[in-house]
Amino acid sequence: MKITRIVSLLFAAHLALFSGAAAAQDVPDAIIHNEGIGFSRVIDGELVVFDLVAAYDNHAIVEADCSAYQAQVKGVNWCFATEENKAAFEAETQENGNNKYLPFVGGHCALGMANGNLTATGDPRTAVRIGNQLVLNGRFVVRTRFLEDSERNMDNATLRYQLALAAGELRSND
Repeated sequence: MKITRIVSLLFAAHLALFSGAAAAQDVPDAIIHNEGIGFSRVIDGELVVFDLVAAYDNHAIVEADCSAYQAQVKGVNWCFATEENKAAFEAETQENGNNKYLPFVGGHCALGMANGNLTATGDPRTAVRIGNQLVLNGRFVVRTRFLEDSERNMDNATLRYQLALAAGELRSND
């Protein structure tokens, strides 16, 4: 069953490569951001930014202070609640821009990505650390469904994310 699913995904990626990429404006970013700021969400018409280091290290959803603590990685601004969290983030940033704190599958809704929805955005308030990944989903009810089979869902989300990047269905933030 798993091999059939992988073959189907590879076939879909192959079709996408040869059917022509969507217009650049129709291709979502690989890393979700709002107004160039990652780990954020528009809530009641206002941009609210959260500290992803607090979510990863302390399992806490804390609002960030972009005016005081900000770093840019992979073309996206990341904000923090404290200087310590900013320093921890910067210490984990490798020369190629990889960073353990960056959200799983770019902050897309993990269950959405597992099911092939490349435009489903994750809500930082749903953040949960699974292993060494900070996983987001669009809503808490979606997170609950994701966690019912997190291993399979993470495998599917990873594969679909990588295939979408390779097929040009997600635009790199680099």
